[in-house]
Amino acid sequence: MSNLLSFSSPLEFLLRYTVITGAFIAIIGLAIVFMAKRITMAVRKQDTLDKSDKLYITLFVVGIIILLVGAIVMVLPVGDTLYKG
Repeated sequence: MSNLLSFSSPLEFLLRYTVITGAFIAIIGLAIVFMAKRITMAVRKQDTLDKSDKLYITLFVVGIIILLVGAIVMVLPVGDTLYKG
């Protein structure tokens, strides 16, 4: 059964290895998005940040891409789950 909705309980869905891996990847992407401003200010050694700074924009876009990849991985269909109950 490799259907996207082939789980019998929400716990079984949450314990699929793709959901766990995707959530981990998405959390890393979200952290990069939220920390992009602080990382840029630390690298530039400035107290203020210009919103058109290329490093800030690059970090923000990379974080969003990683977040989207994590979301895609979470919904990948798999046959086996970690929960065998």
